[in-house]
Amino acid sequence: MPRPEPILPYETTWEAWLLGGGASAQFEDPSLPLEVEIGCGDDDFLYESAAEHPERNWLGIEYSRKRVRRAIRRLERRGQAMPNFRIIWRPAADLVGPFLTPGKVSAFHVYFPDPWPKAHHARYRLMDPAFIQSLCDSLAPDGTLDLATDSDDYVAEIRATLADIGDLVAVPDARPGVGGVAGDRPTVFEERWRAMGRTIHFHRYRKDV
Repeated sequence: MPRPEPILPYETTWEAWLLGGGASAQFEDPSLPLEVEIGCGDDDFLYESAAEHPERNWLGIEYSRKRVRRAIRRLERRGQAMPNFRIIWRPAADLVGPFLTPGKVSAFHVYFPDPWPKAHHARYRLMDPAFIQSLCDSLAPDGTLDLATDSDDYVAEIRATLADIGDLVAVPDARPGVGGVAGDRPTVFEERWRAMGRTIHFHRYRKDV
């Protein structure tokens, strides 16, 4: 089956990154600071952030083709040009290390990654030590990593890994979405899990080098 054509100008591709100067070159103004949401899914955090903060470029990485299409169609229905919004259909592990290092990203947003709670599925978890290290390498000095999850086990595993990475330090009492981004509006996933009575864990880490 042929690969679907990207929905231009908002969808970018791995091939464009490879041939066209990387992620930042896909934006109208490549010089702007770059913020990246991994797993932008069905929520409008990425769009709202790009609309409220045109002084930054906003990139969404999403492994589901259907979600990429839905996100772009929602944006198009709004009828507002968004030169600082781009989205790519690709597993995040394929992109962060090869294209976003070293020090190219001012902030990562990782909200409610699939915890794969069964032990024999743990290998599928996104936030493993190698990927977390690549996130750290990709952050510019003073860049931030914002995390949210409803899984007690997953957050404990992530915290333990982050504790071993000396360049990332925890920012106490920080809620992701506050300070330089779209505000502390809950995502659709947070609302869903709160309605089920789950505890939501928020963490912010800053690259201290």
